[in-house]
Amino acid sequence: MPYLFRMSSPPTVAQGAPQASGASPDAASGPAGSGARARQRVDTRERIFETALREFRSVGFAAAQIDRIAKAAGVARGTFYFHFPTKDDVLLELARRINARVARRVAVLGQSDMTLHELLLRVNDALMDEHSRVGEAGLLGDMLSLYVRRPHDVNDESHNLPTLSDELSHHLRAAAERGELHTSLSVEQVAILFMTSLFGVYTRIPQGEELRSTCESLIELLVKGLRASA
Repeated sequence: MPYLFRMSSPPTVAQGAPQASGASPDAASGPAGSGARARQRVDTRERIFETALREFRSVGFAAAQIDRIAKAAGVARGTFYFHFPTKDDVLLELARRINARVARRVAVLGQSDMTLHELLLRVNDALMDEHSRVGEAGLLGDMLSLYVRRPHDVNDESHNLPTLSDELSHHLRAAAERGELHTSLSVEQVAILFMTSLFGVYTRIPQGEELRSTCESLIELLVKGLRASA
């Protein structure tokens, strides 16, 4: 998953998405500066997003039906497509949100004096919190598969939101300057190695103490390797 957590652009509405007859007014054009219409669109998008995630958790991503999601959200099928051209785009939105939340938590870690091992444990804590938010290892696996199936979509370069890989690379660079990191890999490559290794574990082990202990053992192994003399 070489593009893991590189998504950084805010959600955009795809042009030309399918429109069903009877689409709700939030999908229609209106005054550009209408605050009420803008709030309505945000509220509608959020309702569809949350409803879709419930559907994914209930029946699985592959079996989820857009018609059923739209009905449960109280919108027309065309309104779903206006906000999310495909089911994949719901997961892309989930990835954006996870990326931004974790990146912000990692950014403030530099304000405290901690070792490389402590840093990676704290990053894992943030990721595990997000894993708990997702709620299902299967759904997490579906989301991560996007980084293989749609790499161009998740490799946005506009950098309008913080990215986990950039924030982690920043801290790893500081660890290298302190002499804690000795490797021929770049800090960007180390960040990718760390994240893909952890998420590989997350998709295979259910939430619980076994998951946490496995992640902590993996971090210890990685840190020992990174501290070894080149």
